[in-house]
Amino acid sequence: MTKHFVLSLAMAIAIAAGTVGDVMAAGPDSQGSQVNVTVKYTGPGTVDASHRVWVWLFDTPDIGPGSMPVAELTIEKNGATATFEGVSGARVWIAVAFDEHGSMSGNAPPPPGTPVGIYATATGAPEAVTVGDTKPVTVTFDDSLRMP
Repeated sequence: MTKHFVLSLAMAIAIAAGTVGDVMAAGPDSQGSQVNVTVKYTGPGTVDASHRVWVWLFDTPDIGPGSMPVAELTIEKNGATATFEGVSGARVWIAVAFDEHGSMSGNAPPPPGTPVGIYATATGAPEAVTVGDTKPVTVTFDDSLRMP
């Protein structure tokens, strides 16, 4: 993953902070518009209610200053699945962050040094997820990539 991508991710999250709430309640029309993301954090620290993993969906692979997340959720248990319902569009891209200091509230960008990751191909490029595929995709990340 390139330094440029990390900076772009940081900018996108900074722009989105406070503008995306915990997502959409499920309704009868949300069937087939679901995205399930299982997140495994393998770095130091325990995922719990005070140290959550934040999960964002984007409608573009170009996660940067001009892109806004379309949805945001958190998980409180390592290996848990974030279920986004009522997601628009055919494909989304996923970014995650671990709140290792327990200070993230969702209305500010992750602090510098926060562990981050994306759902990516083997080469590190963001990989699309098909909306409506109920099988979870898994994002595994550690503390080797951090917010600038």
